[in-house]
Amino acid sequence: MIARWRKLWRGGQRGQALTEQGILLATLLGGLAVGGVWLMKTHPQMLDMITIQVRSYYFTLSLPLP
Repeated sequence: MIARWRKLWRGGQRGQALTEQGILLATLLGGLAVGGVWLMKTHPQMLDMITIQVRSYYFTLSLPLP
């Protein structure tokens, strides 16, 4: 068991960048999710504006070409 820990200790920084990148990605996605939920709860009218905009795009795209 001690030999295994020594091997891991001497292994250097192999895998450290991948671990740090995973932690940063999880933090970023978590922050975006929390921010999105907070934004939807404090500004529900923004959701209506986005719905209107998307429906206007659908309407514009559904018009026949001349």
